[in-house]
Amino acid sequence: IEWRKIVNFKKLTIIILNLLLLASVSMAQSSSAMYREALKIFKSYRYEVDYADFQMKTYEEDGHTVLQLLVIVKSGRNRFDEALLVSYAASGAAIYNTKSAIDRVSVVVKVQYKEEVSIAATADAGDVVKLYKEEMDVSEFMGRLTWH
Repeated sequence: IEWRKIVNFKKLTIIILNLLLLASVSMAQSSSAMYREALKIFKSYRYEVDYADFQMKTYEEDGHTVLQLLVIVKSGRNRFDEALLVSYAASGAAIYNTKSAIDRVSVVVKVQYKEEVSIAATADAGDVVKLYKEEMDVSEFMGRLTWH
């Protein structure tokens, strides 16, 4: 009887590990596809963003799992607002074109001045897609951001 419990436990463990591996591979593929879509917009505005600066994160909030896209971009001190909007537009393109189920998008703009300063904001993914599709005015979008 003990032997069967051990075998069943091992089978269950293998199944769970395979499911976790499958989920992580799926998330990585989705992240890669989103990055390629966003990169098109970043390149057109001459912003360099590495794959490591374009991350998908999950966390729990009020009993629900939230999928968040985090984008980190560098900017000169006089162009941080443009960098922020380009990052949101690129994120909107990535979400819309890959049909990803992202809930929120956070952008961190690292501004190079005498010392590095970070400006961060979070937006609802639906608003980000509306901004990309030009269904929402920039001033309305900026007013809906949560600043950090």
